[in-house]
Amino acid sequence: MNFYTMHRKHDPDTSREAAKSIVKSVTSLQSDVLFYAKDCGPSGFTDEDLNKAFMCWSSSYRSRRSELTARGLIVPSGRKKRLPSGRNAIVWIHKEYDNESAPENR
Repeated sequence: MNFYTMHRKHDPDTSREAAKSIVKSVTSLQSDVLFYAKDCGPSGFTDEDLNKAFMCWSSSYRSRRSELTARGLIVPSGRKKRLPSGRNAIVWIHKEYDNESAPENR
């Protein structure tokens, strides 16, 4: 994970410090999942979408998403998406796109 892609050029020092702490504490697969979540934007993704994106059908990426969810870096969007199987799946988003965690909503 690249520290410089985790914050914007004009972000305050606290954002840079937060980015540094995240970079030091995530694994390579977790980093891949975080970048994927950020790339998906506010529309989010399901675990099935995640597996398709990485062409991996084991639980490797879902487990990393779960770890990141436990840390509050990826959050449920409050929406569900119907899968081809007919089941519903949670749509996940990067915490940056979560209106509930926005400072003005705290």
